[in-house]
Amino acid sequence: MHSILFAIAVLIAFGLRWAIRCWPGGLSWSIALAFFALPPLLLISTSMAIAWMGCGWMFGLPASMGSHFLAWLFLFWTAVCVAHLAWQTWQTLAAVKIHPLADWQGQKIRLLDTPFPYSAQVGLWSPELVVSQGLLKLLSPEQVNAVLAHENAHRFYRDTWTFFWLGCLRRLTFWLPETESLWQELLWQRECRADRHGAKNCDPLVLAEALALVAQNSMLANPIPLAVPFSGQQDRLLARIDQLLGFSITPDSHRLASWVGSFLLLAIAILPLILIPLHIK
Repeated sequence: MHSILFAIAVLIAFGLRWAIRCWPGGLSWSIALAFFALPPLLLISTSMAIAWMGCGWMFGLPASMGSHFLAWLFLFWTAVCVAHLAWQTWQTLAAVKIHPLADWQGQKIRLLDTPFPYSAQVGLWSPELVVSQGLLKLLSPEQVNAVLAHENAHRFYRDTWTFFWLGCLRRLTFWLPETESLWQELLWQRECRADRHGAKNCDPLVLAEALALVAQNSMLANPIPLAVPFSGQQDRLLARIDQLLGFSITPDSHRLASWVGSFLLLAIAILPLILIPLHIK
């Protein structure tokens, strides 16, 4: 019986990802997040329920050791994905901390000695602001301030923390369809939100200019691939610039909706756990 439950969870996960191909119009953050995170969370909660129940009977059918082993195997793979990404993040932080702290108009930054024009928040809950010498030489002081306003928006929204966990789900279910496209969509939408938030503290046109300049000079390899990059997703750069050119200060009304959507998502994902009382040892 537990094998049937696991098979149903896998079919639902595939079905949700295939369904996105028929989704009309563009994807909002909450919809993209639901399609991206719900399948792996559903598989995790199903595995937890099966691992907790063990062998026995359910709905009059026997629960075999095979499904029990499969559930523990999936949970082990989940732990490996989290541990591996945490190890990579720790290595990145260690690499960043060897660079000196500097002061830029009252802000503490880690200054990278590289010609690559780069800025990013690096870390998890309390990331460090990393800026390269190349960026400071390329941009005017006003443009640098606009870039830092964008990066501070990432810190304000805890994007590095959010994308660490989303990155774990991405690795866990790389084999599901549309994983990479949804990941890129989520990254792009957070970049756009950071642009909008940053533009409240600087001239949007200056930020747009800085975006274009960094993109034109980003021909070298990215030195810190795990960070939330300022100049990432080149193919959608024009859309971000267009957004900034048409920018107007409006209240951010999407934050409450995102929280509500996240709670609803969590509620759906833990549904398999309510089956535990129906199991008979």
